[in-house]
Amino acid sequence: MKTTDTRFWETKKLNELSHDEWEALCDGCGLCCLHKLQDDEDEHAPVLMTRVVCHCYDIKAGECSDYPNRFKKVQGCTQLTFQRAAEFDWLPETCAYRLRYHNLSLPLWHPLISGTRESVRAHGVHALNPILETDDIDLEDHIIED
Repeated sequence: MKTTDTRFWETKKLNELSHDEWEALCDGCGLCCLHKLQDDEDEHAPVLMTRVVCHCYDIKAGECSDYPNRFKKVQGCTQLTFQRAAEFDWLPETCAYRLRYHNLSLPLWHPLISGTRESVRAHGVHALNPILETDDIDLEDHIIED
C-alpha cells in the first residue's frame, strides 16, 4: 500500500482517498462478508445479520479467499464506495468507513493506528463463529441476536 499522507484518514474525506487509502481503511473484520436479511417490502425494516459467511470467505485466515475477483464470483457481494457510505449503517459502529463518513476517529486498535491486523481480533471485532455458506443453509436459522 502506497500513501503519501501517513495519517490520511484524519486529513481527507472519503471521496478524496486514493484506491490504496480506501482499501487501507478496512480493518479486515469480515462483518461485511456475513449474509444479511431484510424485509423486501419494508425499506425501514432493520438489517438482520447472520453468522453465515460468503462461500469465498476463508474462515481460518479471516478474509476473502479471492478479494480481487469477489464481485465477479459472488453475486451481491457488498461493494463499499464513498457514494454509498450512507447506506451502510448496518455495518458495526467500529467500521472505519462508517466512522469516517460521520467524521469520527478510528479506534486505537484499528490496524492503521496499531500497525497490526491482529489488533482487530484481539479486541473482539470480527465475524464470531462464522458458518460457511452452502446450498442447504437456511439463513433465518442463523440470525445474530443483539
